[in-house]
Amino acid sequence: MRKTTAHSRSFVAVRHGSDPYANALGALEALSLPSFKGRKVLLKPNAGRRVPPGTGITTHPEVVAAACDFFVKRGAEVTVGESTIVGVKPLDCLESTGIAAVVRARGLPLLDLDLRPARKTAVAGSVLSHLLVCGAVADFDTIVSIPVMKTHMHCQVSLSLKNMKGCLRGREKVRLHQLPPPAEGATEKTLDLAVADLALVLRPQIALIDGTVGMEGLGPSAGGQRHANLAVTSTDFLAADAVAAALMGFDPDEIPHLRLSAARGLGSIALDALDIDPPGWRSWIQPFERPPTKLSVEFKKVNVLDKDSCSACLSTLLLFLKRHYEELGDYLPLTIAVGKGHDRIPDNALCIGNCTVRAAVGNGQIVVRGCPPVASDVFQTLRSGGFAPPRRSRSAGRTRSPGGKGAAR
Repeated sequence: MRKTTAHSRSFVAVRHGSDPYANALGALEALSLPSFKGRKVLLKPNAGRRVPPGTGITTHPEVVAAACDFFVKRGAEVTVGESTIVGVKPLDCLESTGIAAVVRARGLPLLDLDLRPARKTAVAGSVLSHLLVCGAVADFDTIVSIPVMKTHMHCQVSLSLKNMKGCLRGREKVRLHQLPPPAEGATEKTLDLAVADLALVLRPQIALIDGTVGMEGLGPSAGGQRHANLAVTSTDFLAADAVAAALMGFDPDEIPHLRLSAARGLGSIALDALDIDPPGWRSWIQPFERPPTKLSVEFKKVNVLDKDSCSACLSTLLLFLKRHYEELGDYLPLTIAVGKGHDRIPDNALCIGNCTVRAAVGNGQIVVRGCPPVASDVFQTLRSGGFAPPRRSRSAGRTRSPGGKGAAR
């Protein structure tokens, strides 16, 4: 197995073409891995949402199929497992994304990683002292992280390390977004520090990054599709993430959680220190549209007050705006607050998610509760009369009680 040591360079294989199965299988075969006979291998795709395949949100099923065939051929006991965002069931997501079908066709098991009690794991991190890891993860000898190549509103990119957040139990994923701010003088966001801390105790032995249909712009779930037709793999997850980021048009040093992990000695993200196959891989670079720094630029007359939001609530907001912006009409201009860091929110603002609601009481806002809420609930709350459009009577604007008309459930 080619991997980083004090005397060797990490090996990264990149494959490009119109066949996602062939790309993934070819990249894995380039690694010259040993036999996995008798070893338990967990394939961890990104299947955290109930969406159809090919959206750029979840791993392409043919990439998972190639990984299944590759490791079974080498004698592994293969399981495909996932733990999803709050409010959806892992097995339902594996079904909708098309992954369950290819796994069942091979007679392999699907696993809801949330079924077993969590295992509390100590972390000597900068912002984390412990993590609640899905109990089943400890049953496996090898974890293969199979993420989608996509941008991320908070972390710049979401690749093999970020995908390991899906091995955290239930609401533990949310907790990483709700940590106190870092110490004074810190230049990185708390979430970047938390993802880097995650790598101290929960990192994949093999990374297989799916760039068949990636996501750009408003990632991780509300962006545009990018048909990059790539697969990237390595036994060094940081090296794989660095090369994938470069293929997306990013300098790996721009990605805080990768830079922090490399600084801790977990691997190298310096491209000239890696052995990348083929030598001409740079010809496949396709700069992805970057996440916007201010959503108000994307949606005219919408002022988004984002103070330390999590990707779940921010994704809800983005989906709401993408689906319903043309229907907002008299509700524009509209101020929307999201995130846990608000001290005070302006009157008549629309507040998204439980964390934001805590700062909204008594200021005349309309709130959409949930962790996260659903995008359709946001629009329904607006239409239900709980929010007063600027050109109508202001008397209608008021804060709703948790079970009141129009509140998200």
